[in-house]
Amino acid sequence: MDVDKEFRQAVRGASKAAVKDVRFTPELEKKILDQAAKRSGRSYRKVYMATAAVACLAVGFSLWNPTTSGLQDQLQQSAAALSEQKANATLQKALAPLLKAIPELSSYQIEIKGTTGNMISAVLLKKDGVYAKAAVNKDTGELEVFKWFAERGSENEPTEQMAREKAAAFLKAYLGENSGQYQEVAAGEIVRPHNGFLDLDAKGIYVTYKQVNNGKAVPFTDISVWVDGQGRIVSYGQVNKSEQTMLTKLQEVLPELRTDAVLANKEAGAAGFSLALANADEQGSTVFIGTEGKGNVLRSYNVENSRDQDERVEWAPKSVAIERANRFLQSVLGDDWKNYRETGTSTITDYMRYYNGIPVLEDTLHVAVDKEGRVRQYSKRADTYDLSALPNQATAVSKQVAEAELAKNMKLRYIEHAVIKRDPQSQKAVEVRPMLDYTPAVGFSQMGEPRSLYWYIDAATGKIQYGTGSNGFAYDQLATHEPISLNGGKSNQVVIVKTKEEAASLLAKEMGVDVRDLPFSEHVEENGLRSKQKMFLWQSKEGKRIGVAVDAGTGQVKEISVPRANAKNTVSEQDAFKEAVRLLEKYVDPGVTEVQVSQIIRSGEANPVSSGSWEFEFIKSHDGVPVLEQYPIEAYIVEVDPSTGKAIGFVNRTELREQAALPDKSRVVPVEKAVQEYLAHLPLQLAYTIKGVEGAGQGIPKLIYVPMGDKAYADKTINIDAITGNAVIQ
Repeated sequence: MDVDKEFRQAVRGASKAAVKDVRFTPELEKKILDQAAKRSGRSYRKVYMATAAVACLAVGFSLWNPTTSGLQDQLQQSAAALSEQKANATLQKALAPLLKAIPELSSYQIEIKGTTGNMISAVLLKKDGVYAKAAVNKDTGELEVFKWFAERGSENEPTEQMAREKAAAFLKAYLGENSGQYQEVAAGEIVRPHNGFLDLDAKGIYVTYKQVNNGKAVPFTDISVWVDGQGRIVSYGQVNKSEQTMLTKLQEVLPELRTDAVLANKEAGAAGFSLALANADEQGSTVFIGTEGKGNVLRSYNVENSRDQDERVEWAPKSVAIERANRFLQSVLGDDWKNYRETGTSTITDYMRYYNGIPVLEDTLHVAVDKEGRVRQYSKRADTYDLSALPNQATAVSKQVAEAELAKNMKLRYIEHAVIKRDPQSQKAVEVRPMLDYTPAVGFSQMGEPRSLYWYIDAATGKIQYGTGSNGFAYDQLATHEPISLNGGKSNQVVIVKTKEEAASLLAKEMGVDVRDLPFSEHVEENGLRSKQKMFLWQSKEGKRIGVAVDAGTGQVKEISVPRANAKNTVSEQDAFKEAVRLLEKYVDPGVTEVQVSQIIRSGEANPVSSGSWEFEFIKSHDGVPVLEQYPIEAYIVEVDPSTGKAIGFVNRTELREQAALPDKSRVVPVEKAVQEYLAHLPLQLAYTIKGVEGAGQGIPKLIYVPMGDKAYADKTINIDAITGNAVIQ
C-alpha cells in the first residue's frame, strides 16, 4: 500500500499544495496501515484514509498519535473540516452565477452562517446594515433564496415595465442558456402577509417565471424575482423539486389551489422554507406555505385575501371541520395521521400525537375549515424528531409518587379579581370577586388541557420542574418567597404629575436628569381596556428616550424611563435591590404595603427584553401570600443602573380598581382536601415532552406527569377555592 499516494488521493480535491511534499515515517505508516486493516470493507477503509489524512493535516504530521480516544476526536474534527470544506465549495459554486449577474455583490465578504438540514445559509456582508442573505440546497447545489438588504433604498416602486425588463435581463445573465426554459407568467406588487412579516420588506414589484414544456407552463416550477425602485434585483427564489412534488400532492387534496398559482416570494428559516403563492384560488387569495426538511414536509398552510380584512371568516361546524380535516391530514401525513387524536375544543380542530398510548404534548396539529369546507389554515407545531428517542414508560415513577410531589408543592395565592361566573352566551364575566386559591404553580393559570408547560413532574425523578410564564414571570423558580414590607406597613402618598414642568421636576429630583432644552413631545395613548396614559417624552443628546407616563385621569405616575449612564457593571445585586425597593416604596399603588419578587434579570444577562441593567420584578403580597390577577403577571418593575446604582426605570403594570377585601387565610381547608379536589378534575397523566418547560428551549425528550382534565374542560380555567375546597371552573 502506497501511503503517500493514498493520502494525496484522499485530499486532492482541497489540499494538493498542502500534501505534495509530505513524507511519512515508518512508524506512522505502520500505525495508519494497522488502523486501516481493522476496517472491514474497501469503502470504509477509503473513508478512514480520507479522514485520517485531514486529521494529519490539522494537527501536524509529526505530532499525529492516534490513540483510541484521540483518534475519535481527530476523526470527528476531520469529518467536520471535510463537511465545512464541501459546504464552502458548494456555496461558492452556487453563488458564482449570482455574482456574475449582480457584479456589485462581488466586493461583499461571504460567510457561512449554518448548514442545518439540507440547507447552507450564508451572509454576504459589505458593512453594517448593508448585506445579503443566501440559502443554497446542499443536495442540488442550487441557490434557492437570495435577499439583498441594500443601501440607499427607494421609497418609490418601479413601473411594471421597468421591473419586467430588469428581471428578464437578470434571469438571462443568471441562468445563461437555461433562461430560455422559462417564460414570464406574472408581475405584481410584493405580497405582504396580514399576519407575520417579510424577511425583506422592500418596496418593489415581483416578476414570476415558470418552466415551459411544449409551449405550456409547468405547474409549481416557479422562479420569483423582486425589483426595487432603483431597478435592483433584491430578491430571488425558486421552487425546488421536493417542493414541486409536495405542492402537486397538496393540490390533489385541495382542488381550490390553482396549478397556475405563482410564486411571489420565498424565504429561508431555521426549520425550512416559506413560500407565498399569489393568485392561488378563484378569489385571488395568497397562500403562505411553510416547509421543512428538503421541502417535502408541510409545516404550515394559510390562506389570506383582502376580504378577510373586511369580513369575518365563517368557520364550518365542528363535525364538518373534523371530517374535512381528517381527509386533509390523511393526504398530507399518509399513514402517520393515524397516530394523531383530535383533542380540540368545541370550536377548534386540533390534533395531538400519541406514542405507545401516551400523548406527545408539543406534537400538535391545527386545522381550520371554513363554511365552504375549504382548509384555510394548517400548522404543525413540532420540528421533526426521532420517535425512538422517547423514553420507555416503564422508567416512570408511580402515579402515587407523582401525586405526593404535587401535594408537597401546593401553595396558596390570592386572585384579586377572579372570574366566578360567565354568561353562557357572551362569555362575559357576570361574577367577579377575590379568591384564595390552592395551586401547585403560582405563576400559571391552570387549563383543563395544558397549552404550554409552565410546570410538570419529571417521571424519571418524581420531582416538580418549573418554567417561566408571561414576560418571563419566574416566581415558582425562585428559591425564596420572603415578603418585603414597604413603608413600614403604611400606605404611601401617591405621586401625581399633570404637567410637563412637574414631569421634568420629578426626573431632576428622582433620577438626577436635567431635561431642559431637550426636544420634547406629549401625547395620550391607550393603556389596556380601562385606562389611558399621558406621555411626557424627551430625547437626549445621544438620541435616547427619557420619559414619564401618568394615568391620564388621575395623574398617578405609572412609568419612568431614563437611559443608563454608561456600559460598566460595578453594582452588586444586593445594593441594586435596596435601590429598587427604595424607589418602589415611593411609586407603589396606595394600600400596597407588601410585595414579593417574581423575577430578577441580572446585570449584563443575555435577555431579549433587558437593556443590560439590573431589573427587579415584583408582585403584590398579603400576609405572605402572593396577590395576582386572573392571569399571573408582574405588578411592578424597577430597573437599576449597574454602573451608578441609581434607579433608572419604573413600570406599574396594574390596572387601578377598587381595592378588594381579601379572604382570611386562616379559614382554608386542609391541603389534603384541596389536592383531592384538584386531582378529581385534573388527574395526573403520563405524557412526553420534546421541548421541556417554557423558557428551557429544546432539550432531551422526557417522560413526565401533567394534569389533564376531561375534554369538556380543555379550554376552561380551573381553580381550587381554598375556603370551600371546591373547584371553580370558567
